[in-house]
Amino acid sequence: MADSAELLAAGMKLLQSGAFARAEETFANILAIDSEHIHARLALGIACYQQGKLAEAERHLQDTLARNPTTLPAYNNLSLVYKARGAPAKAIAVLRTALTMAPGYVDARYNLALLLEETGEKVAAIEVYRQVIQQQPEYLRAHSNVGLLLRARNEFTAALPHLDFVARREPQAVSAWVNLALVLTDLGRYSEAVRASERATQLDANNFDAWEACGNAQRLGGDASAAVVSLKRAHGLNPAAVEVQYELGLAEAAAGEFAAARTTFNIVAGLRPDWLKVLFSRDLALPQVYQSDEHIAESRAGWEAGLAAIEARLQDSKHRSEALAAVSGYVPFYLHYQGVDNTAMQCRFGNVVETVAKRAWPQYAEPVTSRAGVHGARLRVGFVSAFLRRHSVGHFFGAWISELDHAKFESYVWYTGEQNDAVTEQIRSRAAHFFHTPFDVGSLAKAIHGSHLDVLIYLDLGLHPHAQVLAALRLAPVQCATFGHPVTSGLSSIDYFLSADSAEPAEADAHYRERLIRLPRFAVNYARPDVPRLRLPAVLANHPRPFIFCPQPIFKLLPHFDRLVTRIARELPGCRIAFMQSMWPTANSAFLTRISAALRTAGVDAERMLVMLPIMAYDEYLGTLQAADVVLDSSGFSGGNSSFDAINVGAAIVTHRGTMLRARQTAALLDLVGLGEFASGRDEDYVASSIAIASDETTRREVRERMRVGSKAVFDDDGAVRGLEAALLRLIGNS
Repeated sequence: MADSAELLAAGMKLLQSGAFARAEETFANILAIDSEHIHARLALGIACYQQGKLAEAERHLQDTLARNPTTLPAYNNLSLVYKARGAPAKAIAVLRTALTMAPGYVDARYNLALLLEETGEKVAAIEVYRQVIQQQPEYLRAHSNVGLLLRARNEFTAALPHLDFVARREPQAVSAWVNLALVLTDLGRYSEAVRASERATQLDANNFDAWEACGNAQRLGGDASAAVVSLKRAHGLNPAAVEVQYELGLAEAAAGEFAAARTTFNIVAGLRPDWLKVLFSRDLALPQVYQSDEHIAESRAGWEAGLAAIEARLQDSKHRSEALAAVSGYVPFYLHYQGVDNTAMQCRFGNVVETVAKRAWPQYAEPVTSRAGVHGARLRVGFVSAFLRRHSVGHFFGAWISELDHAKFESYVWYTGEQNDAVTEQIRSRAAHFFHTPFDVGSLAKAIHGSHLDVLIYLDLGLHPHAQVLAALRLAPVQCATFGHPVTSGLSSIDYFLSADSAEPAEADAHYRERLIRLPRFAVNYARPDVPRLRLPAVLANHPRPFIFCPQPIFKLLPHFDRLVTRIARELPGCRIAFMQSMWPTANSAFLTRISAALRTAGVDAERMLVMLPIMAYDEYLGTLQAADVVLDSSGFSGGNSSFDAINVGAAIVTHRGTMLRARQTAALLDLVGLGEFASGRDEDYVASSIAIASDETTRREVRERMRVGSKAVFDDDGAVRGLEAALLRLIGNS
């Protein structure tokens, strides 16, 4: 007759092979011989659990622990039984007991993290996963799970090292590369995301998730044509995945395939009529490059018609659940690059955003009533931005935070961007309260409202769709926008627009839904940047003269600008004119086709004259600005950050003074420098000034010297923040 040890070994083999009933019988026989056999009782509980005999499994495992409380595997397995019986709290308690007895029991700690995650205790789960990794740094499942949890909380920077670690340690795991690609996409590191997802498609050419991740990274990274191919492949692998069809429509629209995109969106709308975001993407889509003035007019009419359809749909309460996702994913950014007054249209869009936001968070629908200064001597001023870094917003408005008089004002900053740099750290070091947080509207609204601010300033409304939803809520007694994106918010919830007096025309009040506040001069304390050692990109080596450079993105360059360039080119037949390529190949192609046609019609050799510069390093970009005989500013929407850069290196700029703030920023800077004669609102003057500077070295040298001497007027303006402070005191006093 076999002894207990032999029977236990036989039973364990049966258990491992999946013969659970026979294993149960074997372990029961052992206990019939020796009722105190702990290992047999533990194994019997496991065998019952595997067969779904949960009550029996619980009894045997509890008996095991009653006889020997140090039998650690019994705790782990008992937690599984409680979980299966729908008692997660008991399962968690059992694991915590095990870890109290044996803190090094890493598998129990991992299972505890799983249970916390499954019961919705995400923050606690993250902490426990991190403890697992601290105990066992190579625990890949813990790295994967905590990375995915962090990503789900929009903590992309924190998630990245975990998901990257898994992909490097399991290079054959398709899911690991897909997860890495997704978080890289979240972080805006699109080329790396494409490489990671392509690795996944190479490992498994029929993996739907890999092709979807690849297509989205390609689309967001500017390669829309490649994205169309990848997303069609994903759709072919899973035709029922409607979300991928929607993503395909986005890629087709980005690639300029508007007819195909509309067809795709129509299919999606038929399959998911509740998806209001399809209407936003289909009916509010705008091209980056317009082929003619008529094309602009047609696009505007289509946008207005689309908005009317959306307004009608919002009257139907059954679509309210989808409306928030729609307005959180779309911002009418390109609407304002048409050279036309869009105030009325932006206000209509603002009404849509407000309707949706206030339905979602009715507790923040009414104005905040509080008395200024109730918290002490200092007034509380809040700032919200996703771009407090080396970005025009960070350069323009960083000093509004860092140089605010801390004796009078207490600053609260909510930074929702992912990237940190020296600009971010300078602001962080000077802010009284700095919160680097994911852009979750509900959480932000609660935090901001709970801070009991006196005034809240949104620095960049119009650049990020989530920001417009937050701004539609009432979170402070006084709420302001400013010209991080120089356009009215269109929201009734924003009381004031803080603008630059030097850049606003006399009739500017009509351009805003908010009450316009004109801050002194250009309103910003822009620190003069250090100029690195400059160099030219290789494509400009030995470039012919005159050399003309337009540093503005091509979506700012309208057909009207082509007409100006054509007139200049006719008078300077030997010149070279350079533009900067965008990250969107289809937009580059559309722009080059349009301007080349305009030049050829005027008898100009477009192929010889035009240069499309690749995306450059900063020192190359500055070198190109400095090397240019004349720098052309865009008409309709002028430069901002780029104009400060050009002034800093002494470039000779010509601009077209428009009728609204967004077309007058460069003109305002030239006025302050003392070169306002090169900022006319007449086409004839723009052309004549450009030709005069580009063709005559003496004129050019004179302009550069005047720029050098006058540039001190636009940098390091200590009075800008004092002007802001005075305005804030008036606004808070009137609240």
